[in-house]
Amino acid sequence: MLVQNMPTLNVPRQDETLLVGIAQMEPARALGAVAELVTAVLGRREISEQERLRTLFAADQAVQRQARACIEHYLSAVNIGSAARHSLWRCAHDHWTLMFDTYGACLAKAEGSPDPLGDALMAELGVRAIRAGAQCVKWDAFRHGPVTDALWGRLNRAYRLAAECRVARNNVRLRTDRATETTVEREFLRVFALHSLGVDQLDPYRLELASRLIQYVLPWLELTVHPDAASLHWIDVATRNPPARLVRTPENAGLPRFFSGMVATQPLQEMLELVVAGDIPAPLLGIGEKDADESVAGKVASVLSHMVRSWSSEPPVRRNRRHGMLGTLYVVEGLMQFANRLAGGGQHGQTTWQMRDASLRGVGAEARLDDDDDLAVGMLVGMHLPDGNKWCIGTIRRLWRTSEHSGQVGVELLGGDPVVALAEDGSGESRVIVMDTVKRGHPLRLLVPTPGLRGGVPVYLLSGAAPLKLTPLSTLEYATDHEIRMYLCG
Repeated sequence: MLVQNMPTLNVPRQDETLLVGIAQMEPARALGAVAELVTAVLGRREISEQERLRTLFAADQAVQRQARACIEHYLSAVNIGSAARHSLWRCAHDHWTLMFDTYGACLAKAEGSPDPLGDALMAELGVRAIRAGAQCVKWDAFRHGPVTDALWGRLNRAYRLAAECRVARNNVRLRTDRATETTVEREFLRVFALHSLGVDQLDPYRLELASRLIQYVLPWLELTVHPDAASLHWIDVATRNPPARLVRTPENAGLPRFFSGMVATQPLQEMLELVVAGDIPAPLLGIGEKDADESVAGKVASVLSHMVRSWSSEPPVRRNRRHGMLGTLYVVEGLMQFANRLAGGGQHGQTTWQMRDASLRGVGAEARLDDDDDLAVGMLVGMHLPDGNKWCIGTIRRLWRTSEHSGQVGVELLGGDPVVALAEDGSGESRVIVMDTVKRGHPLRLLVPTPGLRGGVPVYLLSGAAPLKLTPLSTLEYATDHEIRMYLCG
């Protein structure tokens, strides 16, 4: 008998015994054991293709719990160090790459074989291939890409083969102990929807939140053969190209599909109102952060708002025109590093970016990204030009690797002339960055590190001749390493 989180499939007895043990292992060991089993199964010439697939499916299902745990561990691993976090990323990414490669090889064999697999096996092979590919996309996006065209080419191929075999809408039950069913089309729709949200704009925590929210609104999402007024994105599954914004009706497309999430904006807006009122749905809790505090509510609300904007009838448009502007920027990454720099800590932690363009409210640049680089969407950065000493402060809004060691960065400017100060909330002190001129009776924006000063309580600025009391008004933004809070002075 297989353990509960595995389907009951006809697999060789020695494999069944091994899978029972694998399902009870800790994540890294389990994924390694499955890799060995998959490699062995692929090399067996004495078994039929149907038996090979059933064993692969059982191995895939045996480690679903551990694969999900890898996501939780990765999102919780912010403070364990870059090397350890990258090792965790590599473990999960290698697993899903192996499964996706394996299913891709099986699909290629099935496509050219005179002996058909049968509708049930073909549908499940398509489902599992797309699910594995979707995990590859997610883990690549956790590290800010790149998601290659080759990956999308294989996702498109899995969907296209299922459509050609007329099994794209066949129900597949991945676990016999559950009534939940899925289809090739539904799994393809999920990965398409996540891509349409602009994964270069989401940090890993918000990316996982968006993925779970897509599952919630899946019944309202649409994947159609022909475009309509609600279609905002499209893809040609006859090519290797990823989804793209629908600007005009495509001509001479091989097998186009059109996506719309417009109907889903209503339930997302209703959920947003509940979250703002303090009611966070239970499935959205416990993603890397266990406490349902104000910060978690703010991050969930930011993802819901992002999804509503991305799928509304009027897509987001750029407010300010970009102008090409080449040059070098001196950059300090992270709030605490920048606060130390402003406090006279020297040039430790300062790096350089190559500026590409600029607008009234932002800067586009190219940055070097190594495996141990912690740069992320939502991180605060300080910047100035080589010929000036005036620091500007901004938040990274877009980040995407263009190669293994470099990436394009989009920064929203928050203001100039930032000042570092010491603040106290009654339980401890913390360095903060003051963004506005201090005037009694006027509002004041503070950049506060996370974790840092308690929210919702008065704080005191200690940098002047006498402590200045600040009364909390609101939190304007919950970012990766900081919060922007509004206080009333004096």
